[in-house]
Amino acid sequence: MDFPFRLLRGHGHGVLCPYVYVWGWLLIVGLYAPALAASAAVDLTGTWMALIPASGRRFAYNIEFRLVQKGGSLSGKLYGDGFSSPIVEGSVNERGEVEFVIETREQAGNQVNIVEYRFKGVVCDDGIEITRERAAARDAVSGASTPVRRPDDTPEEDRRRRFKSFQLERLF
Repeated sequence: MDFPFRLLRGHGHGVLCPYVYVWGWLLIVGLYAPALAASAAVDLTGTWMALIPASGRRFAYNIEFRLVQKGGSLSGKLYGDGFSSPIVEGSVNERGEVEFVIETREQAGNQVNIVEYRFKGVVCDDGIEITRERAAARDAVSGASTPVRRPDDTPEEDRRRRFKSFQLERLF
């Protein structure tokens, strides 16, 4: 305990030393307290719901997530109209940034594809602001890759078609 006092006594500031020591500790605690509070406050275990906005010829629809968080790992399931898909891999960090991947089956004409969706978002006061990306697809029978981008799309059309942003709200 003598170290911070001894450091400044030689410079004629012996009276201010205890104050400098206390303010130094307060500064250190003040810098780390928000990070510790954020990591303790992020608990995503529960049921979350979202409305995916309409686009093109598709109607708006509801989806539900049942999330289970264990430390920085995230697991659970996506539920939609007549289907459910498990979270393949998921993570949450101390800043409240959320990432997870879901693979689901979709029909395109006579072909059934396994589509990979990547979700990235951040926890906010009202829920989770999240963006879904249609990242990859493959034929469910042969395993051959199928394109997720249309060759004649402009970059704006591609982004509008493959990316959807929405908010997840906690039900319970």
